[in-house]
Amino acid sequence: MHAPTADPTRPTLSALFSPTPRGARRARLLAVHQLGDWGIPRTTPTAEAVAAVTAELAANAAVHGRHRGRYFRLRLLLQEHVVRIEVSDARPERPVPTAVATGAPGAGVPGDADGGRGLVLVAAFAERWGCFQPNAAVKTVWAEVRRRD
Repeated sequence: MHAPTADPTRPTLSALFSPTPRGARRARLLAVHQLGDWGIPRTTPTAEAVAAVTAELAANAAVHGRHRGRYFRLRLLLQEHVVRIEVSDARPERPVPTAVATGAPGAGVPGDADGGRGLVLVAAFAERWGCFQPNAAVKTVWAEVRRRD
């Protein structure tokens, strides 16, 4: 399941955003800003990777996890060796693929498709990633980015 246990000694950020392109963009900007507050400058490989992963997960929540009147939640956890990014949305009936499509023949996404490659970016930047359902109304997609700051 990979649901984290609460640890009040670890720096954490949690914020709600509208499930729109603007909300997804604001989630990415807040993530990078928060890393700066935690001493990880935006020009580091860690911040760049967290920005890319947050952008993709937030965009997926805005497009595929959208539910009228509900927001998506971004949660960042600063750990010793990784930054954990969690994005929760209100569409648990829309599961996240367990394998990413690469656009290669037979991989589930046609080579000339306009979409379907976002989780390839997540897989490329994250040390590991997955999905869990904390309750019947919510799905959380998470990724852990190795700290290189």
